[in-house]
Amino acid sequence: MPAALCHNADFTTTKGQIGTCADGEVEGEFQVSCPEGEIALEPVFVQTWTNNPDGTISGLTGWTLLNDGDCLTAVDLAPLAEVEFQRLTIAPSPVTVQPPDGWTLVNIETITYTSPTPQTFATTLLGIPVTIEATPATYTWDYDDGTTPTQTTDPGAPYPDQSVFHTYSDEGTATITLGTTWEGRFQITGTSSWTPITGTALTTATAPPLTIYEARSRLVTDPLD
Repeated sequence: MPAALCHNADFTTTKGQIGTCADGEVEGEFQVSCPEGEIALEPVFVQTWTNNPDGTISGLTGWTLLNDGDCLTAVDLAPLAEVEFQRLTIAPSPVTVQPPDGWTLVNIETITYTSPTPQTFATTLLGIPVTIEATPATYTWDYDDGTTPTQTTDPGAPYPDQSVFHTYSDEGTATITLGTTWEGRFQITGTSSWTPITGTALTTATAPPLTIYEARSRLVTDPLD
């Protein structure tokens, strides 16, 4: 049941109640005025009663205005944004390998790269609509041959502009894994400023198995038939 909002003519006093407003008060829309850059929370009303053993209730009170609407800044929402950031389902960075057909050669550059595109998510914090943005910060490439993984802030690029690559020294198979560390920031809907989120998120993606061959020179009869 909604609560009536009773106030005097200049809105200097406001209360929540069920029923008729007192003399000198009128019912109207609740108003909260916040400074620029802040946003108002909705007012909170409470009602109390006692549950009796026979299933009835007693002592039912009218609705009381518990919180007349706080003004919050993005900094106030930052701890909640940090928790929400860890709950997000961030799509792992895609893994692209060149040569592209599932094989490569010993002693040549095997090129790897990914997309640095940020991801955005719409959610609410304390009922306030916000946008959270996750942006790739670092990439860790594990080439599955016992060498130390490569960590970089460079997403790489395809041939002939490759900047992230690996050279295998032995034949075999390998499954390349990419771990991406994401940084976050959030924005209250309707505002223009972004607030950084403390902490990072991690996603992991793997490429299909890669077969590594060694190219060998062979003497053959000339001419070839």
